[in-house]
Amino acid sequence: MTVGPGESSALIQRLEAGRVYDITLVAEKGLSRSQPATTQLSCCHPAGPEPPTNIAFSKVTENSLTVSWTKPRSRVSGFKVTYTHADEGEPVSVTLDSGDSSLDLSRLSPGSTYEVTIISTLGLDESDPIRDSVMTLPDPPTDLRAINVTDSTALLLWRPALAAVNKYFIVYGSERGERDADGPRDLLATNVTPRTAVLSWKPPSKPAQRYLLTYQTQGQEIKVIPSYNLTRLHPGSLYSVQLIAIRGQHRPSISTTFTTGILKYPYPTDCTQELLNGIRTSGEVEIFPQGKLGTPMVVYCDMETDGGGWMVFQRRKDGSEDFFRGWKDYVKGFGNLNGEFWFGLEKIHNLSTMAKMILRVDLRDGGESVFAKYSTFEVAKKYYRLKVGGYSGTAGDSLSYHNNQVFSTKDRNPAPSITSCAMSYRGGWWYMNCHEANLNGLYGIDVKHQGIIWTSWKGKDHSIQFTEMKMRPADFRPPPKK
Repeated sequence: MTVGPGESSALIQRLEAGRVYDITLVAEKGLSRSQPATTQLSCCHPAGPEPPTNIAFSKVTENSLTVSWTKPRSRVSGFKVTYTHADEGEPVSVTLDSGDSSLDLSRLSPGSTYEVTIISTLGLDESDPIRDSVMTLPDPPTDLRAINVTDSTALLLWRPALAAVNKYFIVYGSERGERDADGPRDLLATNVTPRTAVLSWKPPSKPAQRYLLTYQTQGQEIKVIPSYNLTRLHPGSLYSVQLIAIRGQHRPSISTTFTTGILKYPYPTDCTQELLNGIRTSGEVEIFPQGKLGTPMVVYCDMETDGGGWMVFQRRKDGSEDFFRGWKDYVKGFGNLNGEFWFGLEKIHNLSTMAKMILRVDLRDGGESVFAKYSTFEVAKKYYRLKVGGYSGTAGDSLSYHNNQVFSTKDRNPAPSITSCAMSYRGGWWYMNCHEANLNGLYGIDVKHQGIIWTSWKGKDHSIQFTEMKMRPADFRPPPKK
């Protein structure tokens, strides 16, 4: 470019960012030229490298998308892409080489808005950002299934989408099926007691492949059962029953209603109240320790031993259950109420503190049977410390030794000692350096004092074949036998 003789500066325009320019200045007079003065100019670094342009999004799904951009004409050393969830606000940055012009983003949240920012880098310098927002697709609902299907209705269930949606569209159609099969008739409820009922019906003219029987009480969900003998019903409740005969695609149905009778204790707090309701058979019972509005729990009630009404919380009988477990299992409980089980320290605490309780331990081995009864029994909240005393019985007193001891397992001992009793004797128990009783020890093991031990009866070198621990309120008086 040419500059007039009176000028001492010149403006050079349209330089490209990131380039180095050589500048030469020569003075002319006529045909003569001076020696050149030279310098170098590194363009535009104070303003940073040139930013990318044309941000775009493609391949958008519920949890991924691709972002792309147009690279600048000038030289850059790379790009930095930052994306941020509009609600959670935790930015994530990814650094790319100068040759890249797109990036796949994954592990995104369905139905969410993300702000995406892209900058060019040149060494330590960064360009002005370009940014745009994009929303991922909502995720689809899953686990679609049809239940309670009759000849004219069906209930559809599905797992909702994680993303917030405005509505769902349901598209359905029919296929050709059998339309000539009749359903069962004359559904009746007979022998209705406060907790049971017997259902009978006349079968359809064409044999059904099987029956689907559902029942519900007012305000509760429908239950589907494969049999006709209804148990564990709520006393004084109106029930509606629907019977469906299944034959191919055709499912004709009939329905009926019945009302259960009244009990003295419709919501028993323990096994003694269920016994006073007239239930004399041992088995699983739903009780309501906090009353009708509280959370119910299912317990095993011994209705036959020593007047009945016992809530069983431990049983060993065949070695089918592993009792060498950790703290969490012993707190929660494990096993099968009709087989070997431990009811759970938290539930044992709740039951043993709702009233003054007595404890009974039944032991059987090789045709012999003994028991130990304690007039005081409680498991405290803190560390599930045992309070037990007032022995009577035929087994000898091996449990009072453990009075005032905290519960310990192989992975937790709230009162550390030199010896880890739970590890040494392979159980969870109220150990005290270490045991006179070890009813949660190894089944069938007669060595190293690791078996199921009640020292005052069989010593420490014999593992007892059957044990049950159970409690009931101390003020309970068994009703006279009829």
